[in-house]
Amino acid sequence: MSAPRLLVVSPPCHQPVNRAVYAELAGKHGVALHLVVPQRLNVGGVWRDTPADSAGKPYELSALELTGTHGRLQRMRGLRDVARSWQPTHVLVDSDPASLLVWQAALACKGAAVWALTAENLMPRYAHEIAAGLAGAKPGRVVGPFLTWGLRKLVHPRVNRVFTLSRDGTRVMEGMGFAGRAVQIPLGFDPSLFRIQPQEKIAATRRHLGLTEPTVAYFGRLTPEKGVLLLLQALASLKDLRWQLLLDHFGDYETGYSALVRDTIGDLSLRDRVVYFDAGHAEMPDFMNAADIVVLPSVSTPKWKEQYGRVLPEAMACGKAVIGSDSGAIPELVGGHGSIFPEGDVPALAGLLRRLLVANDLSRDSERVAAYARENLSIARQAEILFRELAQ
Repeated sequence: MSAPRLLVVSPPCHQPVNRAVYAELAGKHGVALHLVVPQRLNVGGVWRDTPADSAGKPYELSALELTGTHGRLQRMRGLRDVARSWQPTHVLVDSDPASLLVWQAALACKGAAVWALTAENLMPRYAHEIAAGLAGAKPGRVVGPFLTWGLRKLVHPRVNRVFTLSRDGTRVMEGMGFAGRAVQIPLGFDPSLFRIQPQEKIAATRRHLGLTEPTVAYFGRLTPEKGVLLLLQALASLKDLRWQLLLDHFGDYETGYSALVRDTIGDLSLRDRVVYFDAGHAEMPDFMNAADIVVLPSVSTPKWKEQYGRVLPEAMACGKAVIGSDSGAIPELVGGHGSIFPEGDVPALAGLLRRLLVANDLSRDSERVAAYARENLSIARQAEILFRELAQ
């Protein structure tokens, strides 16, 4: 068997932090790798230029024009030329199998094994969605299910392997005909960034932020399904305790929901307890280390449940106590190394927070939790699985 040559097509690698696993795969495992990223990506309704890759990476990089904003309909202009030049044995597309980007990669890389990486973890209900769209006289809700169904019929036969992020995702893909072709993989964090920092550095960050009390933190998007309002309600019932809330205000992604979060903080008389920050991903480890408890209170909807929740393994790698709801992938991600509560149950969340806030030593399990995250959820583990599949 000839040495594998991997072509990776990844819109998420618009952000350099998401390229770390491919540097691990190419650098540590010696895989010949060419990474294709978009020249720019539509984020929150705004087109943002892709940051340049730093010099010295162990892979080749091409930045191509990405067409459109709909995830299932996007394509990369010039992908065929890159594939013809690179001659890959495998192509990995960071997109659901039912997408034009996977179809385009399969056509451009004839003879190569086609892989897809998907976060999907719910079985589609085409008939239900179409009926709901017809009943509500909303054509867009009818076209979407037809489109997805058609793409699945078109693209799925060409896909040799699907990488999933959870057991639910694996079951869904197996139910769609990928039995024997679905492999679970973590969405790895970079352990060189997310790790337990020296106490002196943590203390300096806390001083900079003005954190003087035990600190609860939420890291992630400010969207309804992430359950931030539930966290605020739980904390509002704990005013008899000493605590502060560390919250990313996402100044670059202002939405109506983020305004609602701020209004709720005022309505619950929590303004003097909240400390805001705004940071890029590379700075996030400093803020995670400055916290004591990290919470992800996600809430499922009829069309969504937590697909992964990478902030939790990142926080665990920093040795933090974590609390998550039982939505989607969160319980298996935490793996018994944190606390889980029934999604939407504010009293249960408040009870867990109270127990941790009154504990004498929140850091007593830090090393054990961080070791679990490194061994099971880091880019090193993700790269090991990819390399194993390439070697088959």
